[in-house]
Amino acid sequence: MTISELRSLYKDKQLIEAIIEPSSQEGTWIVEWRHTRGGFMRLTDSHGEECHYIDLDKASKSALAVGFRQVRIEEY
Repeated sequence: MTISELRSLYKDKQLIEAIIEPSSQEGTWIVEWRHTRGGFMRLTDSHGEECHYIDLDKASKSALAVGFRQVRIEEY
C-alpha cells in the first residue's frame, strides 16, 4: 500500500501501529502497519513493489508520514 492509501486507513482508525523490521534483503528495512482486523499492510511504491530502506531514519520518516507519532523497531 502507498503512503496515501495508508493515511486513509489511519484516518479511518483501521491501523493499530507502525513497525519497522529487517527485510529479507540483507542490510535493508521494511515498513509495515498492523491492521485492526489482524494482518499487516506493507509500504509499497506506486508500482506495487515493496519499499526497502538502507537507512533506518528514512524508514522511520516514511512510517511517521502515515500519521503515527511513534514507530516500533523490530531487530532480529
